[in-house]
Amino acid sequence: MRVLQKDGSSSDILEEDILYFSNYKNTIFVHTKEGEFILPTTLSDLSVAYEGKGFERLDRSNVVNINNIEGYDPGRKIVCFNQGTQFTTVSESNEPRLKKYLASQKKKPSE
Repeated sequence: MRVLQKDGSSSDILEEDILYFSNYKNTIFVHTKEGEFILPTTLSDLSVAYEGKGFERLDRSNVVNINNIEGYDPGRKIVCFNQGTQFTTVSESNEPRLKKYLASQKKKPSE
């Protein structure tokens, strides 16, 4: 995926390196372990484009790569990435779906 650096230059990042997309002041940000980049699109378009590829819309301001979630804090309603140094929010309506997914992931290694 081609993204923009904050200085206006562009670079390529791999889908598996994406932690989540967020929307702030009508700008879409791509969050990775290496940094934050800008993407000229909408969250709705990203949600459709990455449907079935492990990306889920967890609230109205983010689309998360669920394969990169490292933890979930139900009290604060956030998912954590990158040893807890990065996080984003989960809406109350999406919490049951997230919990179901995380429970299914915990069962897989012992199968």
